[in-house]
Amino acid sequence: MSGTLLALFERLETVCETAVERAFAIAFPTPIEPVQIARKLVAAFESGAATSGRAGRRFHVRLSAADHARFASELPYLQTQWAAMLARLSERTGRPQRSPDVVAERDTGVTRGTVTIVTEALDEPTRLALRVRRGIPFGVELALDRALTIGRDPSCDLVLVDPRVSRRHLAIDGASHFADLGSANGTTHNGAPAAEGTLGLGDLLLLGDSELVVVGAA
Repeated sequence: MSGTLLALFERLETVCETAVERAFAIAFPTPIEPVQIARKLVAAFESGAATSGRAGRRFHVRLSAADHARFASELPYLQTQWAAMLARLSERTGRPQRSPDVVAERDTGVTRGTVTIVTEALDEPTRLALRVRRGIPFGVELALDRALTIGRDPSCDLVLVDPRVSRRHLAIDGASHFADLGSANGTTHNGAPAAEGTLGLGDLLLLGDSELVVVGAA
C-alpha cells in the first residue's frame, strides 16, 4: 500500500474514532483524566514518528472549556510530564530530533469528556546549543556559536564531572564541527564511534558516561 493511501486510511480512522468518542461522551458523560490524554498523545506520536523531522513536533491538547478549567491549576505540571513522556519515546526511535512540546488549550468545539490532539511540525531553530542530558553538571547548555572545549580540565568551556572523560576530551568549532582530542575512551556520535563530525539538531554525543544533546538555543 502506498504512503499516500496509508495516510488517507489513518486520517479516516481518526475521524471515525473521534466521532464515536464524541457520541459516547454525549450519551454517557464522564470526566476525562490525564492518563487518557497521555494515551492519546502516545498514539498521536507513534502515528507520525516515521515522518517527523529533526525540528520535532508540538502536540496541542485541545480540551472542552469545562475540562480545561478543571485542570487549570495542574496544567503546567501535566504539560511538563506529558512532554517528558514523549521525549522518552522520541529517544527510543534512535532518530536525532528535537524533544516534543506539549501545549494544552481550551477549545469550544471539543465535547466535554473528550480530547483532540493536533500535531504541528516545528521550524528548524536558527541557533543551536549543547545541553548536558545525562551527567554533571546536568542541564547546563552552551551555545554552539563559538569554539568550545569539553573535558574534565577546569580550563575547558564545559567541565564534566566524569572519571571516564579525558581532561581535554572534545573540541567544537564555531561551525558545529567536533573533533575528539585523542581521548582515552573515545567519543560516540548518534550511537557510533566518531573521531570527528558535524553536529545537527537532536544529535547525541556520548563522552564517558556523560550524554550531550544538541537543542535549539534560547
